[in-house]
Amino acid sequence: MSYAINLYFNEEAEQSIMRIWESLALLNIGKCMSCTNGRPHITLAIYNDLDLTKAKEMINALAQAVHSFKLAFLQIGIFPLHKGTIFLTPNLTGDLFQVHRMLHDAFSAWEEEGWDYYKPQIWHPHCTLSMETPVEEIPKMLEEILKDFQSIEVTIESIGMASLDPIEYLCEFPLNKHEEQ
Repeated sequence: MSYAINLYFNEEAEQSIMRIWESLALLNIGKCMSCTNGRPHITLAIYNDLDLTKAKEMINALAQAVHSFKLAFLQIGIFPLHKGTIFLTPNLTGDLFQVHRMLHDAFSAWEEEGWDYYKPQIWHPHCTLSMETPVEEIPKMLEEILKDFQSIEVTIESIGMASLDPIEYLCEFPLNKHEEQ
């Protein structure tokens, strides 16, 4: 079984992305994101195998070491090959790359089990809007997304782990909050 380690957003941002998922589901093209028990996220890594007890402890430790931070989804991107994925791209901040690096450093014992697309120097952070979209249908999906598209401000509030196919949430830990100054 494969396991994803994800960053999760504040409720308002999740709802904004889920509204996009629902509008795309009405087109009945590709994989329905709102039908999968998924929730909006940015995946930091996917591993084919993990020691789940140790992984949960390490994710909890990472959550305690990382402060919540803000991102904005300003762009729409496409991975046209393989699974025809359409996604939101966040602004690329130091905080985002720092938590990614910290996770991969902590999980270095499982590096061989990690999916290449999520490894440092290869990773393209994104939040999936549509998967398994036939290439010829991508313009129709983009047209639907662009009807009401506005940038989405998000606060990264937690980090967690989920098993894939089917999605099952195994743990989630809140990140430290920045103190108001």
